[in-house]
Amino acid sequence: MCRRSIMPGVLLLNPGRCASFPKGLTTHMHIHRYMGSKTISLEESAYAKLKAAKRPGESFSDVIHRVLADAKPSLTDFEGLLDKEAAEELAETIARMREEDLEIQRRRIAQGR
Repeated sequence: MCRRSIMPGVLLLNPGRCASFPKGLTTHMHIHRYMGSKTISLEESAYAKLKAAKRPGESFSDVIHRVLADAKPSLTDFEGLLDKEAAEELAETIARMREEDLEIQRRRIAQGR
């Protein structure tokens, strides 16, 4: 046999047993099948909830993807995105645009449209 798996994701090629490879040559090939991982800290209560949501054969990553797949962003997700000056400028621009829209509506009403 020319190749064998020595552990998950690692394949050992032993060309010495194959007529087409030079004798004594051994090659290791590592195949990475998984994406990177991160370690996170959870309170015991949060871990218990995550574990309870886990289905047979499902990883914790699978649970998180399943549970959060339909989660929609909240306005609080944007907190801190703008500095104070930019936020004030945006608020002033929005107020000005609202006033312009109201003025357009007033003119239309006055013209009978």
